[in-house]
Order: sequence, then C-alpha cells, then structure tokens
Amino acid sequence: MHERRPDPTHHFLLKSQARRAARKKFGPVHGLPLARRASRVLLQHARDGMRVLEVGAGDRRMKEHLQRRFRHIRYESLDPDPEGPHEYRSWDQVPGSYDLVFAFEVLEHIPVRQLPEFLWQMERHLNPGGLLLLSTPNVYCPHRYLYDATHCTPLCYDELAGLVQLAGLDVQAIYRTYHEPFLRKLVRRWAFGWLFRLLMLDYAPQIVLVARKPAQEQRQAA
Repeated sequence: MHERRPDPTHHFLLKSQARRAARKKFGPVHGLPLARRASRVLLQHARDGMRVLEVGAGDRRMKEHLQRRFRHIRYESLDPDPEGPHEYRSWDQVPGSYDLVFAFEVLEHIPVRQLPEFLWQMERHLNPGGLLLLSTPNVYCPHRYLYDATHCTPLCYDELAGLVQLAGLDVQAIYRTYHEPFLRKLVRRWAFGWLFRLLMLDYAPQIVLVARKPAQEQRQAA
C-alpha cells in the first residue's frame, strides 16, 4: 500500500495544475455524460465476488442494491455513527484492501484541508486495479449544494478530479446525474440548454466520479 501521507500545503499547490489537466481531459461541465442515478453507476462498475467498502454509509441502502444484483458480493461499511450497523467507525479499524470503495454525498461534509487525507485513506485501502466511486452535489446546480447547512466544501467536477488524481488514482469517467420524466428532461436540455450555458448553471444536481488505482506494475514503473 501507498503509505506516505499527503502534505496538504504541497497538495494544494499542485491542485490547480491537476484541475486544469482534468478540465482539458473531460471538457466543460455541460458536456459530461448523464446518468440516471449514482446507484446506477455503482451497479455498472461492480462485479460479482468483489469486496466492497462504502464510506459514510448512513442507512446502508446501497448494500441492498448491490446484493439484489450480485449474489456473492462482499459488502462492508465505514461510518462514525455509533448507532448504525456498521463494521467500522474509523479508518484505523479497516483491515486489508478492497476491490471497490465508494462514498456517495460525503465529500461536501468534509473540511477542505482534510480532503487529501480522506482521499489518501480510500486510495490505500484499494487493491491495485481497484475502483473508487465518489458523488457530490454539482456546484453548477446551486440549490443542490446550498439546501443542506452541513455542507462545508463545494467541489467543482474538475477540482474533484484533480484531487483524486493527486491521490494517485486515474480518473476514468465523470457523470452528471439527472432523472426526470422525458418531456421535462426535453424542455430542460433543449429549450433552456442555451440559457444554462450562458449563466454557467446546470440542471443536473449531482456529479459522480469513477477512478481506478493503477496496477502494481504501473505504479512501480512510474
């Protein structure tokens, strides 16, 4: 495992460069592909037999989604909530590594100076070749971020991608999630799409990022 903890000061000096690289790779926010839900993206990337860790699992509803689709998936959760049915309350308790780690609607609750450490912990608990999935409110859809007073860190999609890249992971894809009836979707996308672009706003409320930890031989060669 990669054991060197990130230095936040050095980390954020590099962030602008990584963010520009991510924006060049994925383009503007309005060009990101749409997915119906974060859970759909998770099910597309999970595989039977995987060992999976959910971070900030809350009510663990994602366990039900995964186990309905995959008979032999091994799900565990990490959450500091002392009342929840979670296997782990802190990173220090988490043993070994996983094929897939995900955290949905968690990062925006973490102070920005703590994000490098948080991402490093997820990276170090991934097997080589393992997948990381993250979701966060789309800051181009302001009400989605502002409706919750416990949100403390707004993350633009390219900023999130840059931070994940600096954590040692290769960002594979970034989605916007949007799920509404067809006619309403048609009106938003085609009738008012130009207005959203002009105002630098978006109707999609959530960003979902998919990243992969390099295989061991790639890490050694780098």
